[in-house]
Amino acid sequence: MSGEVGKAAIDFLLSSSNKRRQLEVDFFGGEPTVNFDTVKEIVSYARVREAEYGKQIRFTLTTNGVLLNESNIGYINEHMRNVVLSADGRKSVNDKMRTTLGGGGSYDIVMPKFKEIAESRGQENYYIRGTFTRENLDFSEDVKHLADLGFKQISVEPVTAGEEEGYALREEDLPVLFKQYELLADEVLKREREGNGFNFFHFMIDLDGGPCVIKRLTGCGAGNEYLAVTPEGDLYPCHQFVGEHDFKMGNVLSGISEEGKTIRGKFSACNIYSKPECGQCWARYYCGGGCAAAAYFQSGDISSPYRLGCELMRKRIECAVYMNAVRAFNSRLE
Repeated sequence: MSGEVGKAAIDFLLSSSNKRRQLEVDFFGGEPTVNFDTVKEIVSYARVREAEYGKQIRFTLTTNGVLLNESNIGYINEHMRNVVLSADGRKSVNDKMRTTLGGGGSYDIVMPKFKEIAESRGQENYYIRGTFTRENLDFSEDVKHLADLGFKQISVEPVTAGEEEGYALREEDLPVLFKQYELLADEVLKREREGNGFNFFHFMIDLDGGPCVIKRLTGCGAGNEYLAVTPEGDLYPCHQFVGEHDFKMGNVLSGISEEGKTIRGKFSACNIYSKPECGQCWARYYCGGGCAAAAYFQSGDISSPYRLGCELMRKRIECAVYMNAVRAFNSRLE
């Protein structure tokens, strides 16, 4: 992405966000540190423009860590509200999926840098974020490995891939994955009791207040609250739709096209109240209708819930309920 396109994206965000004052921009890959001068150019421009609009932009940078160094780590800590560190867990798992240009593994290169960032940020305002696939169905071991390394903010997500991919998850894997979430719930509670707890993103659910009305209506907000911008400035509902030309919504230079407005309407209507399957699901208010991209890549229809994803979401919420019950019971004993 050029600086010109990046700055046009900032202008588009500021002018299109109406009365919304708090805005978010994530530098996402490809790898942003390959184009770090442009990242800095965009941030500097945004700081001037946001003041003119009376708004505030919070920046996030997602990185695979290979090119991190003392200089760009310092800049990231100064200017990025949040940082996402991409690693999949154990060395054998990570290096199978995340190789360097020369074909070697990246674990030994990035882990010391990631630990430095986590510590330098006081173990807050970051996530070390991995993906589990059919290659590591025992993903609880990867989460525990990351916790053993000292990381306190951990997210390991299921892969989104078509069934033709050998590493894609299958419905027959669900019993194993359910057990992994159960093991992980007990592990989190155990470490909390020992004074060495950590946050696992999938279990961080507000079971008292629940999700807001907007989340119930728009889910993750793809196509409405959230857009992805390509290096050429093209707009898509989210990063997972980039390259799917039927979902191109316009460009930062020309705005949302008529086709884009139609796409936006489809995503707006893609919520728990429009999906019969969601109406029968006890977890619907905590889910928001599931991932539209996962649904599309599995069925070709963003409004048809991805069954495997639904099953995993229900299990996560079940585990979160269990964990809250255990904590409440233990607090009464103290």
